[in-house]
Order: sequence, then structure tokens, then C-alpha cells
Amino acid sequence: MVHLRLPTAVAIAVMLIAASQSVAEESNKLIGTWKLISAKYAGRESNLPDTLTTLKHVTPVQMIWLSYDKDGKMTRAGGGRYTLQGDEYTDTPEYGIGDFSVVKGQTHVFKCKIEGNKWYHDGKLANGLTIEEVWERVEK
Repeated sequence: MVHLRLPTAVAIAVMLIAASQSVAEESNKLIGTWKLISAKYAGRESNLPDTLTTLKHVTPVQMIWLSYDKDGKMTRAGGGRYTLQGDEYTDTPEYGIGDFSVVKGQTHVFKCKIEGNKWYHDGKLANGLTIEEVWERVEK
């Protein structure tokens, strides 16, 4: 009888953990992969080159963005912790490659909203640069 209790307790614990992760992921609509489709930096429209793709991968506790060229070579990346509270998205990049020193270790606060499969992301970097980005969810 005792031998059956431990496996049962473990199974229940695993189901509770999975259920809590599922609830956390459902409440955080940012979790997933996003592709940058338009951007304004310092109020100027950015012409996103056809030869460069920028993605952002968001997990329950970390995010990473990366850009790669048509040959698959990564040109820049950065990632770290983030929080989402209501419509406020805050990130603190901790690692990266390319021109990363501008954002490393700095906390950036953005307003964000999701409408359908689009993520609207507006705010300022710690150095004062304004950012307005639109990301589109990458579907399976």
C-alpha cells in the first residue's frame, strides 16, 4: 500500500505543476515566437531589409531577440529577464552579441498590447531612444 502512495503523489504533483504552467502561459499572451514586421526608432520609420529577419522568443521568464541574414548568419542578439504586468512590459537584457553594450544590464519599460496575432510594443530604451515596434506571432 505504501508503495502505491509515492507514485500517486508524484503523479499528482506533476499534474499540478503542468496545470499551473498552463495557467501561467495562458495569462501571458506574449509566450511564443514573434517576427518584427515594422518599427520606428526615434520617431523615424525603419525600413526593415528583406535580407534580415528579426525574431523574439518569449518564455514564461526569459526573452531573447535575434536577427539573422538570408544565409542564416546571426548578426545580433540579446536576451534576459522580463516581466509583464497588465500592459507594461519590462526587460533587462543580460547577454547578447553584436552592438549590445547600449542595452546590457539596463531596464527598459514599454507599453504593450496584443491584438489578434500582433504585438504592439512602444517605449524607451534606458538611453532615451524611443521604440515603436510591431511584432507578428509566428504560427506553427
